[in-house]
Amino acid sequence: MTVAQGPNIGVSLYSFTNEWLSRQFDLPALLHEVDRRGLGPNIEIIGFQTFKEFPDVSDRFAAEFRELIAAHNLNPVSCAINSDRFLKPGQQPIDDAALVEYHKRQLRSAAKMGFSLVRYQFALPVHLLPEIAPYAGDLGLRMGVEVHAPMWARHPAVLAYRDMYEKLDTPVLGWIPDFSGTASRIPASMLDAARAAGAAESLIDLLQDIWLEPGMSHERAGKLREIALREGHAPAHIQAASLAFFILANNDPLSWAEMVDRTIHIHGKFYGVSEDLVEEAIDYGAILPLFRDGGFTGTMVSEWEGHAYDTRDAFEQVERHHAMCRKILAG
Repeated sequence: MTVAQGPNIGVSLYSFTNEWLSRQFDLPALLHEVDRRGLGPNIEIIGFQTFKEFPDVSDRFAAEFRELIAAHNLNPVSCAINSDRFLKPGQQPIDDAALVEYHKRQLRSAAKMGFSLVRYQFALPVHLLPEIAPYAGDLGLRMGVEVHAPMWARHPAVLAYRDMYEKLDTPVLGWIPDFSGTASRIPASMLDAARAAGAAESLIDLLQDIWLEPGMSHERAGKLREIALREGHAPAHIQAASLAFFILANNDPLSWAEMVDRTIHIHGKFYGVSEDLVEEAIDYGAILPLFRDGGFTGTMVSEWEGHAYDTRDAFEQVERHHAMCRKILAG
């Protein structure tokens, strides 16, 4: 009997946001470091974060990027694109036709640079998929919608997309699970960051209680704010604590099993991996076997989001995440 080996492991350059924004690395240096540390070969890049010309890259830029990728033995698997209607502050939202063209521009650039799929977002209305999916297919691209916290497999928006996916029945469209949606607890590092920002232990305790309650994230964040203000906590401290409601959510990790058959890419979201290879918030031991045993053999990119509140070495964190995932998958 053949045993499924599970996902290939790569990295999203989003993990190195702190190193990128602080100008420690430009793109050639960052790709060199990813190659040198063996964190590839499969990579994901956020278009608007990394490419100055995006969403319309020139032939020259695309050729230079392809050469750079080849020189570092990397494989550009996923280009993350945006689904914004509000392109500039103060302007009216663009209409459906303009939004479709906005996506097509990004798709053309991703294909030109050699990516095999794009990550898109639920901000793209589901009724526009029948127009955009064939265009992506003609370019040789697949499109995966990112199922990010507070969403998970049974979120209403996901179910609406599931219906459209079944109606269109095309291999172009698929899921990109992001494990932020199925965290079991708030990362200790995130709580420590809130404490460092001035949040009192009573506010931290209140946060952890409300975060575990059912309901929409924004509603629970509002509940925290209302109670915390009444108890005399400072707005800045409440804001620091409220981050937890918007970048991770407490949903059933086993629910990802419902999405394995149409998963085309995975965001291995994490917030911190200890020296003994344990993730702070997400039960990887329960999640990864679902994809391995379900036959998924695409790419899971390590995506460290601890940079939102932490200054730890992102490269070390990604290395630990790779080691943890390989250990679980081999188990």
